[in-house]
Amino acid sequence: MSGPDTYEALPPHRRTLVTLALLGCAFLAMLDGTVVGTALPRIVERIGGGDSWYVWLVTAYLLTSSVSVPVYGRFSDLYGRRRLLIGGLAVFLVGSVACGLSASMPALILSRALQGLGAGSLLTLGMALVRDLHPPSRPQGLIRMQTAMAAMMILGMVGGPLLGGVLADHVGWRWAFWLNLPLGLAAGAVIALALPDRRPVGPPSGRLDVAGVLLLAAGLALALTGLSLKGNATAGHAPSWTDPAVLGCLLGGLALLATLVPVERRAAVPVLPPRLFRHRTYTALLTAGFFFQVAAVPVGIFLPLYFQHVRGHSATASGLLLLPLLIGMTLGNRLTAATVLRSGHVKPVLLIGAGLLTAGTAAFVALRATTPLALTSVLLLFVGLGAGPAMGGLTIATQNAVSRADMGTATAGSALTKQIGGAVGLACAQSLIGHSGAAAPTATAIGSTVAWNGGAAGLLALGALLLMRDIPIATAGKRPGAPTPPPAVSAAARKADQRP
Repeated sequence: MSGPDTYEALPPHRRTLVTLALLGCAFLAMLDGTVVGTALPRIVERIGGGDSWYVWLVTAYLLTSSVSVPVYGRFSDLYGRRRLLIGGLAVFLVGSVACGLSASMPALILSRALQGLGAGSLLTLGMALVRDLHPPSRPQGLIRMQTAMAAMMILGMVGGPLLGGVLADHVGWRWAFWLNLPLGLAAGAVIALALPDRRPVGPPSGRLDVAGVLLLAAGLALALTGLSLKGNATAGHAPSWTDPAVLGCLLGGLALLATLVPVERRAAVPVLPPRLFRHRTYTALLTAGFFFQVAAVPVGIFLPLYFQHVRGHSATASGLLLLPLLIGMTLGNRLTAATVLRSGHVKPVLLIGAGLLTAGTAAFVALRATTPLALTSVLLLFVGLGAGPAMGGLTIATQNAVSRADMGTATAGSALTKQIGGAVGLACAQSLIGHSGAAAPTATAIGSTVAWNGGAAGLLALGALLLMRDIPIATAGKRPGAPTPPPAVSAAARKADQRP
């Protein structure tokens, strides 16, 4: 980067203000991914549509927000993050306005797709800029930021459905989109006025990898569409993996992504640099992040079904009964960041997290209609503590496994694999619970689904982490007065890491 001291010289109050604006951007992306779910019945009532539209209203946002993540991440490494984030925020707000003005379901779906196209920048570039502002050489600031980011993600996951329901019932569903404007405009103003522009030393040489961008976007879009169709049950029935629409989308997406490999090898400025995937540690971290999400996502989706349909609790009570999971995630994330920055090593903490996640999910195999709620709370706490390291520890490890010049691409890769992992986890869980044959999910079916899905994925995450090399995190406490080096690992370790 051309001015490493630009961020270092920021006054504390200005750094805090910019950080809050970045977290606000990330929160908007998280919130809008979940806010529509509970408002869907009222939206359909007002502007029309049926069950088939439900899937696409959610999928449109997922597709464009996921597909754009690696593009934003790579371009931010090549051209700088600030302007890309402001541009992405502008697209997101224009999409929000279009959603609020939509008078038909097709128009709303297209507007959601536009909104997602901008949202891809908010979480990815927001996280990368938070890391720029709070490097490991500022350990206390980084610990606070990891905690704040975990709380923001959890608030988005929990607050989104709650806010969507309240607005749809008492104010009007369009306010689920109008509310983005004041927060988004305020965050954009702070970033534009208070965050210095820091760009790479020189522009990249070579033509833009247009073919790579198109292949990546099309391949991911098809694969995610297939997973979304598989994971969304209509009238209680999910399509099979051999369903023509599901199988066709998955095979088409995989074929395009396979074609991407030789294209990226020949590109002068590839959108996905092949050299990153020759790093064993980076690849292992992406794989572990994928399986962490495969294991954790079904817990948050199927346990509410258990509390409401099996135990007879209300939706509000069901949300409260999930609090141990959310508390565990927050504590796990904060403890991970603190331990990593205190010890300077990340691998042991990630291994402990994968172990807790595997054990916690596998224990749900004993779930029954009469299982004490105190026991389910303990198991949810263990799952949350195990999933917590994936929120902060994997991000810290991924960002320190590569050089500073590739940090945006690495952050985007981590975010994208987690999103895909969540989609795969939901699709696999729907398949498992569908084999129970019951008209409505039973306690045994839900427990077995969570246990087999989470236990298997947790073991695979553990295996991937065992293959990585530990990453020494250079902090101010370890090297007083020394700046964080652009590569976080030594040249010898990096060279060894590239060996097959």
